[in-house]
Amino acid sequence: MFYAMRAAMGQEKNVASLLAQSVKHEDLGIKAILSPEEMQGYIFVESEQALDMRHPALKVPNLRGLVEGDMAFEELKKFLNPEPAMSNIAKGSIVVLTSGPFKDEKAKVVRIDETKEDVVLELIEAAVPIPVTVKGDQIRLIQKEAE
Repeated sequence: MFYAMRAAMGQEKNVASLLAQSVKHEDLGIKAILSPEEMQGYIFVESEQALDMRHPALKVPNLRGLVEGDMAFEELKKFLNPEPAMSNIAKGSIVVLTSGPFKDEKAKVVRIDETKEDVVLELIEAAVPIPVTVKGDQIRLIQKEAE
């Protein structure tokens, strides 16, 4: 059976690792813990038996609770093989940087290097167009290229 558990926003990875350490020596039947990046505020647990949130091993900081009912495996398949980060980014697209010194800045894609997964950007709001090279997972698409 697969269960969804609520976690504090941004703490999903921490909750998953703490939960894995906590249940390692307990016999709760937990076989796997999944924390997909696309699903903020939730982690998924595979267990052989029903989970009881009152069990001391499940008292993990930032774990908010168990979502009612179990899930089908088909609902989780899309998180197991996620699409590449740069699959829908094209030259001329408008993106936002999600990390680094230019965090939250808008930029236009100038060039894409698929082999290295690098993207060369020009900052939109800069006075002088400066080419900035970042990894593909450090940007988020806002607008596809203009036709």
